[in-house]
Amino acid sequence: MGHKCSSFCRPSVTVNGRRYRVVKDLGEGAFSYVNLVHHGKEWFALKRMRLQLPEQEEAFEREVDAHRAVDHPSVLALHDVDVVTKGTYKEARMLVTYYKDGTVQDLIECTLSQGGYIPELNILHMFKSLCDAILAFHSLEPPLAHRDIKPHNLLLGPNMTVVLMDLGSVSKARCTITSRREALALQEKCAQECTAAYRAPELFEVPSNCEIDERSDVWSLGCTLYAMAYGQSPCDGSALSANSGNIQIPSDRYIMKTNIRIF
Repeated sequence: MGHKCSSFCRPSVTVNGRRYRVVKDLGEGAFSYVNLVHHGKEWFALKRMRLQLPEQEEAFEREVDAHRAVDHPSVLALHDVDVVTKGTYKEARMLVTYYKDGTVQDLIECTLSQGGYIPELNILHMFKSLCDAILAFHSLEPPLAHRDIKPHNLLLGPNMTVVLMDLGSVSKARCTITSRREALALQEKCAQECTAAYRAPELFEVPSNCEIDERSDVWSLGCTLYAMAYGQSPCDGSALSANSGNIQIPSDRYIMKTNIRIF
């Protein structure tokens, strides 16, 4: 009786009038958290964001637009979206596909805790699907950049593929900087949205006269590949580390072998 009561008493949440049962929390950030929810036999992850400031609403709208801009199996699918008023603030709700195996970062930590490494062929399969996802954004007109590629934002999909998530940092890939004011604005934005250990050098100290483009994502791809092979980014999160070009390759571990071809 108690078990049946607890299942019926679970909280629920609605998205555009459809009710979903909340099963458990999956994670949380500074202004958002994620629930595992279901409706009948359908299971989803529900991202809920508190919208109190205009910039939070703008960020939410950019994230939704990024989801709608790309339809690709290696990019997290958005199934429904809703905004509800809750007293003095609004709550945005994004219903996305649920992946039960966690993230690449979870896989890295689990593998290291057991004293091992992710097999090289698995790394190549995951990295190829990640490159396909990023190419989908870079191939748009105008191209978009993810700007926060890292193992934490890669869900483990089927057959050793990954699914790119957390599109709140997605921006126009190409940006012309013509003044110190523009440079500082982009630098501050990237400091807030781009994880330091995976951030491209040009986004740490943006020059007053420069062109920023898709190559900032390529840097993050490289750092992510390194992390899958060796357990962490080759950079420590400082501008000095990113700009030094001093990347150490451990002698007891190699990323790929010449006789492996999956592309």
